[in-house]
Amino acid sequence: MEKISFVYNKDSYNAYDAQRIVFEASKYKSEISFTDGNKSGNAKSIIGLLSMKFLKGDTYIIVAEGPDAKKAVTGMSEFIAKL
Repeated sequence: MEKISFVYNKDSYNAYDAQRIVFEASKYKSEISFTDGNKSGNAKSIIGLLSMKFLKGDTYIIVAEGPDAKKAVTGMSEFIAKL
């Protein structure tokens, strides 16, 4: 299992952002999820991501488990930083 934290820096979060994250997460074989300590959402599920309600300045953790977990957490962190 691999983990990496990130601070969400975008001013807003909507269904389009969630959809883009799902498409990016789907490139990896590992199971990927986001957590804020209280709740978590599957990175490959738009419903799971919409329930996360990312807020600017909050810290989240990407957790991945599977054959490309290290690559997945790094790639997802870099992707979200560019949103």
